[in-house]
Parts: sequence; structure tokens; C-alpha cells
Amino acid sequence: MRYVSKTLVIAGLLAAGVLSSGVRANDLMIGSFKLPHPIEWKGTTLPAGNYTFKMVHTQSDARLLTVRGSNKALDVLVFAQSACETCRGAALNLNSDNRVVNSLDLPGYHVDFTSGWSNAQREQARKSPASEQIAVQVNQN
Repeated sequence: MRYVSKTLVIAGLLAAGVLSSGVRANDLMIGSFKLPHPIEWKGTTLPAGNYTFKMVHTQSDARLLTVRGSNKALDVLVFAQSACETCRGAALNLNSDNRVVNSLDLPGYHVDFTSGWSNAQREQARKSPASEQIAVQVNQN
């Protein structure tokens, strides 16, 4: 009886290891960035601080970008049309006047967030085209 219970425990641990490695294989890329000041991203204000992110496959054609900080989190769907064959850099691009994220560059992706902006936000961005870039560190799986 003791042999059977040890075998079941070992089999359970192996199964848990296989399942957890399958979840990690779902990640397309992970990384981090540091915000020197608060920003607005898709209607969510992220305070200054350190953030991590991961992009994972979903059941659809989209990818899910999950951004996590100590006090705030944000989930962003990244659709197939954001794929970019020539994109190699990684940066969070903001309008420097109002600190609103207008795009995100990741290796293989350029995600534009201005399509959901109101006319007033677009007009503000047009009047002050100066931008700011925040470096993003990426570790691809």
C-alpha cells in the first residue's frame, strides 16, 4: 500500500510539472518597464513604478498583453493586424504633453492605440506631436 501511495504522489508531481510547463509555453514574450511618472493607457491610469508584462496566446486570433504593477493592472488585446515583420525594438510611446500611450513597440509587433481615441484626444495629439519613449525590456520565450 505504501508503494502505491508513493507512486501516486510521484505521478501527481510529474503531471503538475508537465501542466505548468505547458502554461509557460503559452507565453509569447515577457518583460518589464519602469514608469518615471503616471501615464494613461486605454483609459486606465498607471502610477509611476515598476511593471511586468506578458503576452500570451488566446483561443482566438488575438493575443493578450497583461501588464502588472504593484497597485494597478491592465489587460490589452493585441490583434493579428498588429504583427510587424520589421519591428525589432521595444518601447512604450506616449504623447509627452498629456502622457497618454499612443503605441507600443515589441519585437514582431507594433500596437497602435490611437484608433480608440476621441476626436478631442486626436486633436490634442495633433497640436503637440512631441512624444516620449519609455524603454521596455523583453525576454522572448
